[in-house]
Amino acid sequence: MNATKKVIATIAVLTATASVALADGHVSNALETAEQELSHAVVVKSVTAAADGWVVIHAIKDGKPVVPASIGHTYVKAGMTENVYVPLTGEYDGDKVIAMLHVDDGELGVYQFGPGATDYDKPVMKDGKPVVAKFSIAQ
Repeated sequence: MNATKKVIATIAVLTATASVALADGHVSNALETAEQELSHAVVVKSVTAAADGWVVIHAIKDGKPVVPASIGHTYVKAGMTENVYVPLTGEYDGDKVIAMLHVDDGELGVYQFGPGATDYDKPVMKDGKPVVAKFSIAQ
């Protein structure tokens, strides 16, 4: 990455919020992300979850998330959590990824959503769409 792109990436922090964090005292599912440097992990700025679940990182191919495969995931408790560290264990192409909130409704504490197994730990839905936040990983 040249110096100009690095400065722009550092200054122009792109933030995506999937939904309102609190409404009338009830927790609403939300993710907040920011552009970051390429690493073996990503940090999701904040996660608001109505129930215990997973922050899952999906690669993007041809403009769409690659699901049910993921390139990383980590467990989160209900409520708001800041600076959620998600190790990346899979490979991806490009510089954009998606953070997606998933429920933990199978074997508690065991992530069970993936190729050939989509009955448990499905994406959290809001207004018929998964709760997601797309962001860049500068290379």
